[in-house]
Amino acid sequence: MNRIIIIGNGFDLAHGLPTSYNDFINWYMDEWVQKLRSCHKRKESDELCEYRSMIGNWYNILFENYNTITNQPDGKSLISLIKRNANFQYTPSRFLEAITRCIEKNNWVDIEKEYYDLLSKDFESSNDENIKSLNKELECLKLNLIAYLKEVETKLINKSIVKDNIRKKILEPINPRDISINAKKNIWPNFIKRRFDNDREYLYDLLKNYSNDIRNSISKIINFEKEYEYQIMDMGINNINDDNLPKELLYPDSILLLNFNYTKTADLYLPNEDIFKVNHIHGKLSNSQSIIFGYGDELDNQYKELLKDNNNEYLKNIKSINYLNYTNYRDMLSYIESTPYQIYIMGHSCGLSDKTLLNTLFEHENCVSIKPFYYRNEEGRDNYTDIVQNISRNFTDMKLMRDRVVNKTFCETLE
Repeated sequence: MNRIIIIGNGFDLAHGLPTSYNDFINWYMDEWVQKLRSCHKRKESDELCEYRSMIGNWYNILFENYNTITNQPDGKSLISLIKRNANFQYTPSRFLEAITRCIEKNNWVDIEKEYYDLLSKDFESSNDENIKSLNKELECLKLNLIAYLKEVETKLINKSIVKDNIRKKILEPINPRDISINAKKNIWPNFIKRRFDNDREYLYDLLKNYSNDIRNSISKIINFEKEYEYQIMDMGINNINDDNLPKELLYPDSILLLNFNYTKTADLYLPNEDIFKVNHIHGKLSNSQSIIFGYGDELDNQYKELLKDNNNEYLKNIKSINYLNYTNYRDMLSYIESTPYQIYIMGHSCGLSDKTLLNTLFEHENCVSIKPFYYRNEEGRDNYTDIVQNISRNFTDMKLMRDRVVNKTFCETLE
């Protein structure tokens, strides 16, 4: 039995990394201050916004008012000043405007959802020119996001940020109480029987990836066999109460970190690449061409209508199509087809932006449980219910969902 750990941006945030979309948008606005300080024109723009001055070039204006780097305004402050002065104009694209409006309202934003909402409106109004502009805006935003995350990765992501408590959760034994009722009928008993029947060499090779004291681990298994020898001979290992099984028998055969982030934070937790693997399902920063950024809800009724249209611009940034450019998605499919697996969710909201992929994982016949690790704020409130509500949206079978998702009683925070 394997374990798949779904890694989302909350995983990076749990390591103190400024990788939220809020952090990125603030950085993007701050970068404009630097651009304008060296701009000898009255107008400067990219696909996402335009800055215009009616009284002189930006270099002179910023130098006269902010003659040192230390006293220059941040991006938000500059925009606020511009809006109060008729001599200047700041014009965001409708995409950037939707993003900033959402941040102002909710203090967070799902950029991919905002993109899909605008795309759907363009489709409904048959506005083909708008969708071309929207795709250019998304590409511009993606390139800036890559630049920002590369900066974060270079400066902040190294072995010093690894957290022992998170490592322990990643490498912990399978807990029998997490297994779904349906899987307890056949999949779990077969796993226990195979694990018990494995020869000592296999167990030794497996345990050395999890334990620093192999001799003690093997000794616990031997003592268990001696204590339950006759019961096992008479009735079989499957009749032993799960609570009495030594944890040394219950480590996953393999662990896959399914990384939805573009950073390498998850890679820092791989002690041995033989049985511990990482799949950068949306690409990684070292290969910018591999980055997948868009929307992934094929189950949405609107998406079905998009497929009927002959304009490929509407499908340009659909994740399921872009997965075909690399082998990551096929590698994931091969992994889930190979053997039963449990799912840990670490820092992923399970929102609709990845619905197609998550539905494939959650409803697959080899999935035996889904365990979310939630976040609790300083006031004691947690987001377990929010995650589970999002998980439910990725199911078509609610009965299956209720069986597979682990109860909050048996879940815990990521940190």
